[in-house]
Amino acid sequence: MWHELYYVKRVVDGKYFTLKTYPNGSPAKPKNGSFIIYEKSSKLPFGHVAVIVDVASSYVRVAEQNYYYDYWHNNYAREIRLKYTNDRYYIDDRFGIYGWMEVQDDNQLKPLDEAMINIISDRNGASG
Repeated sequence: MWHELYYVKRVVDGKYFTLKTYPNGSPAKPKNGSFIIYEKSSKLPFGHVAVIVDVASSYVRVAEQNYYYDYWHNNYAREIRLKYTNDRYYIDDRFGIYGWMEVQDDNQLKPLDEAMINIISDRNGASG
């Protein structure tokens, strides 16, 4: 996935946004909205993706599915240690991490409201 994912597509209008990659151990600090990309392993045969929803000096909080099947008690699934060593940032989790990706031109992105979610669902034939 790390070597195959170059863009994301906005569902509302089909516009593509380029992704910028930062290897784990980058001088750039991860930020909210970044995607953490995990390496494939025996426990993660397809890799894994988590979305950063909060960044602090010593951790990132992530939203994710299909990692642990625990109930979220907050607006995030879990906290992952963030280390700053030798002028580089490392996300330190139990499974290998390639790094994180950020959407370029993310100032054009905005949260979906309920009306837009319904429009997208109707377009895709989803029933609720």
